[in-house]
Amino acid sequence: MSTTSSRPLRRGAGVLVTGGAGFVGSHVVDALLGRGYRVVVADDLSSGDRRNLAPEVPLIQRSILDEGLPAELEKHPIDAVVHCAAQVKVVKSMEDPALVLAVNVVGTRKVLGIAREVGARRFVFVSTGGAMYGDVESAATEETLPRPASFYAVHKYTAERYVELSGLSYGILRFSNVYGPRQRGDLEGGVVAVFQERLRTRQPVGIFGTGEQARDFVYVRDAVAAILVALETSRNGLWNVGVGYATTVNDLLRAMARVVAEPVEVSRLPPRPGEIFKAWLSFAKAERELGWRPAYSLEAGLQETVTWTGR
Repeated sequence: MSTTSSRPLRRGAGVLVTGGAGFVGSHVVDALLGRGYRVVVADDLSSGDRRNLAPEVPLIQRSILDEGLPAELEKHPIDAVVHCAAQVKVVKSMEDPALVLAVNVVGTRKVLGIAREVGARRFVFVSTGGAMYGDVESAATEETLPRPASFYAVHKYTAERYVELSGLSYGILRFSNVYGPRQRGDLEGGVVAVFQERLRTRQPVGIFGTGEQARDFVYVRDAVAAILVALETSRNGLWNVGVGYATTVNDLLRAMARVVAEPVEVSRLPPRPGEIFKAWLSFAKAERELGWRPAYSLEAGLQETVTWTGR
């Protein structure tokens, strides 16, 4: 399918952010406002929070599956879409694959349809990297064969194909484990938020298995910077977004303990079946094609996360 040509967006353009009241989405909204864009958010608040948004940001409290969403959006100029809304629970995807299919595939198809109807010039899709490639011995590149080990990853991979075939100018970003302020500890992938709460309340920190399982942890400000670059370019493509190295859970906890300067009591838990042991991403393509690279070290990102007092 041919892809609609796109000129880079001008500041002041209208941007729809789905899932914009959530962790990553709300930071995207803040960054867009700071760059002069007009923003509208669609979020059913199932995992987001209105308090994550500035009061002046229009919020349409509807699911992306809601048939009434397009009519609600008619009064807002939309030149581009950043699609963050998703069902992100890996375990839930194994228990109820139909629900995750509906949100992550059918929902994405519906948002693509809205983008075409309103004449959006750019579509940025927030996808997954760690869950997409499975266990890897070296940093996964965009050419690494996807080996989804959950329906969540399968459905994200399927949604990527919908984006590529949509006819829209697009950017697909496969993120590693994003962490930072506003992250909820009760959602999967939020190990930093879980550890932070445990350390703050001086409760034992639970570690599954040996703690030598490793992940690529990218700070949310770096993740948002990648989204903005992908939004403001006219290049179509798929890019990994991570820091390029893996940190074990044990090392992550030690780094957080240094930041908060609190003693740590560890509670060892049984390994979780099916958990990926090692996952990290190469960002070489994003650096080469978009000029993006992470600016935050793990220590700097953790320090900012722990001391953050904003909205």
